[in-house]
Amino acid sequence: MAINNIHGFDAKHVRELKPKKFTAVSYLKNQLIFLKRLNNDLDPDTKTGMLVGAQIPNLEMALEELDV
Repeated sequence: MAINNIHGFDAKHVRELKPKKFTAVSYLKNQLIFLKRLNNDLDPDTKTGMLVGAQIPNLEMALEELDV
């Protein structure tokens, strides 16, 4: 018996999907974008705001090293 429906998706289309391949650079860029957006929403005087703000320069330095 063939399964035609997997969790609400047509099985034929699920089989045709190809997984995306992420590189280290694209992963770090996505993290940097997320942290910058999160940093805009957080109060910089809170502990969470300071921790997020401290990670942004670390990611920027890592991206500079990988782009070489």
